[in-house]
Amino acid sequence: MENRKIINKPRRTMYRAIITGLALIGVAVIGGSSIDGMKGGYALIFISGFAALSAFITAAVFHPRAREFDRLLDELQPLAHWKYTDAEWEAFIREDLREVKMVNRATLKLVLIISAVVCLLLVIIYRDTLFILIVAGIMLLLTAVGSLAPYFRSRVLRKGVHEAIIGEKSVMIGGSFQLWTQLGAHLTGVDIYTDAPIPVLHIIFEYPTLQTSQEEIIRVPVPDGKMEEAARVVEQLRKQII
Repeated sequence: MENRKIINKPRRTMYRAIITGLALIGVAVIGGSSIDGMKGGYALIFISGFAALSAFITAAVFHPRAREFDRLLDELQPLAHWKYTDAEWEAFIREDLREVKMVNRATLKLVLIISAVVCLLLVIIYRDTLFILIVAGIMLLLTAVGSLAPYFRSRVLRKGVHEAIIGEKSVMIGGSFQLWTQLGAHLTGVDIYTDAPIPVLHIIFEYPTLQTSQEEIIRVPVPDGKMEEAARVVEQLRKQII
């Protein structure tokens, strides 16, 4: 099948995590037994063991993602399987870049305002202007990351396959895989944005974080002649919204 040319990146990550975990266990066992415990052996065992545990947890998280990826590609009748011309894909990349930059600017503005307020409070409480330099450095780093991230995303999309597969629980777009039913995630909205050179299907989901819920948007371009099919996809996915 042509779909098999698409690399199952979640499964590749899972295998790498397992190999890393096994290697770290080897380091803990061999290194810990050859070094005196009070001279660093115990520390080596603890650090390697903790890192190995983290690697195995990563593998456990990516296992259902890898399984869902295979299921999506093996589905006889996914909700939609669209392929795009070079012109359609380029129009999508430009629209995706515009949307991501707009979202990043809004998020970055909020983070910078909060950082400035925290910096002001720290200076008032501790009367130390060093906090200004520290927070300013953090703000510059966040600004650089927020400004460059959309362009890295566009580069990845440009190198990806010009097709999308939409399933009941996941989407493969440009070779990138997204799943919205893992780790407490759930759909919150599905719609088609038409005020652009190419219509874009928005699949919106939330997932819990330590502080609050984080919202993500999966953007899938709708190729020429597929608006009716896209409308059926919207209707089907909206059934999952509680």
